[in-house]
Amino acid sequence: MEDFLDNMRSRVLPDCFDIAALEYQFENEEEFFSTVSDSDRFLSFIKERWGIPCAGHYIDVFKSGFLGSYAFALWFLEFDEDNWYSFEAVQEETLKYLNSNISVADRRELRLVKGSIIPPDLDLPVVVDYADMSVTVWTGELND
Repeated sequence: MEDFLDNMRSRVLPDCFDIAALEYQFENEEEFFSTVSDSDRFLSFIKERWGIPCAGHYIDVFKSGFLGSYAFALWFLEFDEDNWYSFEAVQEETLKYLNSNISVADRRELRLVKGSIIPPDLDLPVVVDYADMSVTVWTGELND
């Protein structure tokens, strides 16, 4: 996650685009799997952990790092349609990030919580890392 964050900040995104990762690492395997396996519990976890209201919303799940990389790159494009960066460069970095684990059991799975979550009324990208038993919410802010 840190490599992805560093690469996006230093190589891809303009200085006015602030990207942040809110990560929680589970210590208990049973708690991790029960949280990420149930949509309602997963959405409640996001609200309780980070105060982001998303109950009643639905989730697009991308188990494939390849497909998820395009969906995540599209989120960046929707966030900043001025396109001060290359879509292809963003997709390349999101692919490296989401496709870096070797096995399906240890995948990084992109979940887009759909609906008007946070300004500017975009989906909320969340990555579930099965190898690290972690959940990462991605946020961005334009300072222009």
